Amino acid sequence: MVHVSPLTPYIPINPEEFCTNPYDIISKDEELELKKLSNSLIHLILPDGEGNEVYENATKAYNMFKDKKIIEQEKTPSIFVYRQESAHFSHQGLIIGISLKDYEEGNIVKHEHTREKPLKDRTNHIVATNVAAGLVWTVFKANKKINRIIEQIKEGKPKFNFKKYDYEHILWQETDSTIITTLKALFKKEKLYIADGHHRAASAAEYRKIQMKKSIKEKNSEEPWQYLLAYVASDDQIRILPYNRVVRKLPISEKEFLKKLEEIFNIELKESAFNPVEKNEIAMCLMGKWYKLRIKNRKFKTKQESLDVTILQEKVLEPILSITDPRADENIFFVGGLLDPKEMEKYITEKGNDLFFNLYPVDIRDIESIADKGGVMPPKSTWFDPKVLSGLVLHDLKEY
Repeated sequence: MVHVSPLTPYIPINPEEFCTNPYDIISKDEELELKKLSNSLIHLILPDGEGNEVYENATKAYNMFKDKKIIEQEKTPSIFVYRQESAHFSHQGLIIGISLKDYEEGNIVKHEHTREKPLKDRTNHIVATNVAAGLVWTVFKANKKINRIIEQIKEGKPKFNFKKYDYEHILWQETDSTIITTLKALFKKEKLYIADGHHRAASAAEYRKIQMKKSIKEKNSEEPWQYLLAYVASDDQIRILPYNRVVRKLPISEKEFLKKLEEIFNIELKESAFNPVEKNEIAMCLMGKWYKLRIKNRKFKTKQESLDVTILQEKVLEPILSITDPRADENIFFVGGLLDPKEMEKYITEKGNDLFFNLYPVDIRDIESIADKGGVMPPKSTWFDPKVLSGLVLHDLKEY
């Protein structure tokens, strides 16, 4: 169901210095530190400037990387295995091109809506630079044959092995046409689900539409812009962490708020900070006190209705706290990937907020089920961890 392709990407000479986290999770402080390094990808993915100057500077950075041999293009079509490894968690997958035609036709399944402003920004960026530097994280339902090929590729010598962001990052390159052909055949039977990178995928699709209008070649050509730069992993390699909600100010009294919650949840006051241990259990820190919330009515019509992020939005945030659009409302913000409830508590006791909702992580199979039915997850539902690095491979989109 999905057509995959090898790539002939640009590769950094010094990946430890060059590569970064994805652009959309880099804090301002980290951005400023990275910009002290002339050889960092940051100058391409988060360039300085205002208006169109931003995209002009991104293009200059990309050209500078090539001119100064900070990155060099591979000569042989290749696929890659990328592994992130630590004492606590490890995962791996393929870096490969996947057909944007399949994305348009729904064989690469989305579970989130894109927003106009970031989509426009990323589209302008990719049109100006003609390069994809960030991976779109996709998953397939665990397939033993594909996973065996990944293990086979790992028997070779790694191209890279370096440490960054508390993980070992290991990259293997595979150029054997027989192995690549086998993978192509296996993926023709698979459906892919976008885990992380919806705006990067959508902007690549917009770029393809522009090129389709200009190209005089056949629409089924193998030009680079026909393919999405993707990290493709088995769904048994996925770790999803909570994506929690912080409410700055409670618009009603603490007593009134708890009374309204009692209509919806069974509430238990807890002695100390804690994490929820199962789905439909929410840990709440209100004015420094911790409560366990259990939804009373657990008869859900759909999988989507059963998600804790949906319950919280539809039962609490909107009707009680008047937060109808969590993406735009200034009274709420999101904290992804934090696991220590004592650190969560500091958002209330030290940082001046009123309310912290600590959620149980969404299961990848719930995401797949919802996506298969054409459903959409609530905003900020999932925090995939660890984030895959940007800049390991750069997919140049110009025609050969």
